[in-house]
Parts: sequence; structure tokens; C-alpha cells
Amino acid sequence: MQHCLILGGGLSGKAAERLAASLGFSTAILSDSPDLDADAAVAKADLIVTSPGMKPLVSPLWQAAMRRAEKGQCEFISELEFGFRHWPGRVLAITGTNGKTTTTELTAALLSAAGVEARTAGNIGLPLSELAADLREGKLSPDALPVVEVSSFQLERSDTFAPFAAALLNLESDHVDRYAGGFEEYVAVKKRIFDRVAPENRVYGLSMDSPVPRRVTLYGDALMIDEEEVLIDLGNTALSAPHNRENLAAAVELCLRVLPLDTVLSPEFRLAIHTFHPGRHRQELVREKDGIRYVNDSKATNPTSTVAALRSIPGTVVLLLGGLDKEMDFSPLAPFADRIRFAVLYGECRAKIAAALPDSIPTADCGMEFERAIQTACEHARPGDTVLLAPACASMDLFRDYKERGDRFTAFVKQL
Repeated sequence: MQHCLILGGGLSGKAAERLAASLGFSTAILSDSPDLDADAAVAKADLIVTSPGMKPLVSPLWQAAMRRAEKGQCEFISELEFGFRHWPGRVLAITGTNGKTTTTELTAALLSAAGVEARTAGNIGLPLSELAADLREGKLSPDALPVVEVSSFQLERSDTFAPFAAALLNLESDHVDRYAGGFEEYVAVKKRIFDRVAPENRVYGLSMDSPVPRRVTLYGDALMIDEEEVLIDLGNTALSAPHNRENLAAAVELCLRVLPLDTVLSPEFRLAIHTFHPGRHRQELVREKDGIRYVNDSKATNPTSTVAALRSIPGTVVLLLGGLDKEMDFSPLAPFADRIRFAVLYGECRAKIAAALPDSIPTADCGMEFERAIQTACEHARPGDTVLLAPACASMDLFRDYKERGDRFTAFVKQL
């Protein structure tokens, strides 16, 4: 019996364990710990599957697995790769620095409206290995079409991952702390999503140069297909903000790779666009009280996504910034000094953010106290302001994930 060792015990690790067991492997899950002999721990594995949360530069287990793989003693792959190898049908894939989750949800919603059994998977929360295990156990139809949100972490050990069509939305400073080669290596890893995708099925975000002719374009508020057909007027949708226009354009491009044009132009498809609303923690209006708006954009985990929020929200903001330092560049926030009336800084990265902000922006340093930061922001807000949680950082210095961070902000604001 072959032995499958899984690195990391989160959602991806548990999904890989379930899939491996259904394939008849003996399985074990391991995470790094101070007393663990990493080389001994990986010595008997025939296949090693890594969760995306394992960090190559600092994980002894990851490095030990890599040494064995380089000697040809085992195979070392990502959970995404493991799930893909055991998914017999087509998949669509979406990556980029920002907009992945919304574009994934939107693509699946549009395909579902067209009668396709679309399932969101990957970095969005349901590992592809979970869908593969469901299929093997008869819990899912072989006609299902996974729409997979893909992070750079998941692409690192994916050697045969070959989506039928894929989208690269954008490339901005993020996760630089994970790569010895800095931003250039991060970009190279992201672009691997296209390695085994036919050129005509490679979709580039509107903010990027596209070597492939675009079928979807924007003219004012009109979303056009093939420069002839007006699909929808975006001014009447929840997707009118600039970043969501780009997300929708990519989603429709992906749909056009698997659906005929008349289906995309159908009333059902158009209605799905009209009724779609981005998920929670994405510029979510929590409350409006005494002329002050409170907006939860906890999903803004890098400076570019914070900039997108500042561009979308009218008026002046009291901005909550801070979290886990991923060696990112915060200088893109500086041009918005006239919009940021007050900045409240908290978390591990607060000093670095403070150094990047112009002196014209007054700030408060609230240390590692998130509730104190929210309270301070509320105290400085005036009628006409928006108290905006758009931290420009990951959340894992204080929280499990961005959702917990957003929930804490929402609960505090609703108690005001």
C-alpha cells in the first residue's frame, strides 16, 4: 500500500487526506513543530501533498519533502494538483492579486444561470480534492464544472494542472515575504496558471495587456461582446465599481469559452448579472448612523485592494489599516491623502504603513488592540465620513482569517 503524507492539517490537508483514503493510500497529516525531525518524518512517504499554508522558506517539513523529491525518492505536489489529477472533467481557473473570489463566485453564478452545474472550489474555501472525493463517492455528478480560485501558493507544486480556460486578473505587490526572488518570483508563479492552457483560452484582466483578442470590452457603462452586442448596462447593477467591472468582464470571458454566444445573451444570463451581489467583507455597508457610513472591506488584504475601495467610496474616509506584514509596498496609498481624513493603525505592520503615509494624514497608533482601533476610528468620524475597514494587510497577526476580522468590526459597529 502506498503511503501519502500530507503537510498541513487545515481544510486543504483534510480534503487531501479524504481523497487519498478513497484512493486506497495509507495517510497521515503532519505540521511543523519544534521537536519534529522533518527528514525522518517524510522518509517513508511515496507521495507528499502540501497544503497552501505551508511556507517553503521557513517550513522544515516542506524543505525535507523537497530534498527527497529532488533525489527522486518521492513525488511532492500541491493539494490543487492532487485534486486535479483525480478530477476527470474540465475545470476553469482564476488567479490574480485581487478580485479572485468575486470573479470565481460570479463565474459560477452565471454558469449556473445557464444551466451548468458549476461549483466554486480552491482558495475560495472548498478544496478541489474535496470535489474529487465527492465524485469518487458518488456524491457529485461527473458533469459538474469546478470554477477554481487559485492562489500562487497552490500553483507552486502543480506540475500538470491544466484548466480548460483560465483568467489572470491582475498582478500587484502581495505575498513578497513568501518568495526569495521577491515580486518577480511571485509574478512568475502566478503566470504558471497558463502553462497548459490553450492560448485562445487565456483570459487577461482589463488592467493587463492581453496577447489574446478580447471578446468582452467596456464602453462607458456598456459591457460589449465582440464589439457588437451590448450585454448589459453596468450602471444598474451592483458591479458598477471599476474593480467589479473588470471582475465581470473576466467572468463573462470565461463563460464564453464554455457557452454559446446566444446563451450568454439570454435573459437568464443577463438577470444573473443584475441580481449578483459580491459576498460579505467586500465593501459591505454595515451601518449608517448620524450621517456616518461604516463599511467592512476586510477582504482588502493588500494595498491595491485598499486603493480600489478608496476609488469606489465617495467622500472622505477614516481608514483602519494594519495586520500581517507580507513585505508589501504601501506607497500606492499616498496619492489618496486628500481622501483619508484620519488613519487608524493597528497590528504587526502599523509602523511600516505609518512610514509610507504622507505627513498630511493624521494617524493614531492603537498597537495590537483591534477594538481600540475601531473605537478610535468611530471617535474621529464626522457626518459625511465613511469609517472604512480596508486594512491593506492579511489578518493572521490577530485573527484566523479576514472573515473573523470583518465579523469583529461588524459586531462592534452594530453595538454603537
